[in-house]
Amino acid sequence: MRVFTGIIIFFLILLGLSIYMEITINRQAKELMTALNHLQSHVIKADYQAVEEQIKKIDHLWSRTRKIWVLLIDHRELDEFELSLSKTKSYLVNQVYIFAQVEIAQMKQIINQIPDKQNLSLENIL
Repeated sequence: MRVFTGIIIFFLILLGLSIYMEITINRQAKELMTALNHLQSHVIKADYQAVEEQIKKIDHLWSRTRKIWVLLIDHRELDEFELSLSKTKSYLVNQVYIFAQVEIAQMKQIINQIPDKQNLSLENIL
């Protein structure tokens, strides 16, 4: 009976941790998505002062988010996001705004995919 109780407690702890992980990833992905949307709108409006501030905000959000995500998800996806972020910064510094918009769209796509891949669903389990 003790073994069964221990297994049930262990299972509930794992389930609780996976739900907490899913909530955390979704919340952080929404924050990043909002920041990327703001960056994109500032690039379209040609508000370059706001673009610089938004890039700093995204850097801060990403450094905070990466510390958690590196433990939870595939590093390939994190590397793809960081590569796109670096390209975006370079394009914005060199005033190649069309390419910067392409990279912003790619970062948004990566951020959209990460929570979908990490959700606790039958599709992801099987």
